[in-house]
Amino acid sequence: MHQTPPSARFSPVVLLVTLIVAAQAVALLTSATLIILDPASHQLPGTAKYFLVFLFILGAVWLFAAALGVYRGKAWPRGALVVAELLAVIVSFTYMDNALGGVSLLISGAVVLVCLFTPALNAHMVQRRSRDGS
Repeated sequence: MHQTPPSARFSPVVLLVTLIVAAQAVALLTSATLIILDPASHQLPGTAKYFLVFLFILGAVWLFAAALGVYRGKAWPRGALVVAELLAVIVSFTYMDNALGGVSLLISGAVVLVCLFTPALNAHMVQRRSRDGS
């Protein structure tokens, strides 16, 4: 039976951050779809609605790329995710009237922010960087 070397195993923190960030990207894509399909969104002018959809898609691509970067052990996603998750935590307070939306955004942002600076995730990123030479 072939065993995976210890350097190829991912810590639970790496998988947790990757899954949460990918889920946030899916939520942005879902929001973009709902803006297009929801009849109540016709209160926005057409250009504003499509620009908002463009921004949501751009944010989702950014989050998917960052999740993939964390999974691969790259160092660059840390800065991108700190900005995105700080924004998520700040924005979550405006959604507190919608308990599920506000609390889930607050918790997911806070968990990713804390996990970004854990020793396990740091070791994953340093180990990959030293092995790849980048």
